[in-house]
Amino acid sequence: MNVTPMCRAEKEVTDPAWCRALFDEAPYLMLALNDGGAPYVVPLCVALAGGGIYLHMAAAGRKLDLLLADPRAGFAAVAHAAVVPGATACATGMRASSVAGTARCAVVDDPGERRSALDAFARKYTGAVPDGYPEAALDAMVVVRLDPISITGRRTG
Repeated sequence: MNVTPMCRAEKEVTDPAWCRALFDEAPYLMLALNDGGAPYVVPLCVALAGGGIYLHMAAAGRKLDLLLADPRAGFAAVAHAAVVPGATACATGMRASSVAGTARCAVVDDPGERRSALDAFARKYTGAVPDGYPEAALDAMVVVRLDPISITGRRTG
């Protein structure tokens, strides 16, 4: 994964490990897909497992159709966001850590990789990993691996 430089170097984070860890800290990720030349942006749960960054979505629908037609995507995830009030509107700012970049998305077919990703979602969002997952739930979802091409880390405040 390439770390893309920012214009505001004082806010830039170039450590790939920091950028990767932010995916675990962010409550969700915004994924931008190509919808006939226009962006289609959706919020999705995101989790880390092994060396991968994972998303999940319904096994049918617009997101999956767009992803299968063009696996290139943009993404952004934000953690620790808070408004920092100022004396005036123009002096008000934001404190946050974020990553943004481009990636290729790949539907996960390998059962072991899929299970590892689902366990990572369960651990992140519920704090526990179940013994198994209902077959109906598995049939209704697709696990997608986000393979970053470029990434920019940013820390403000």
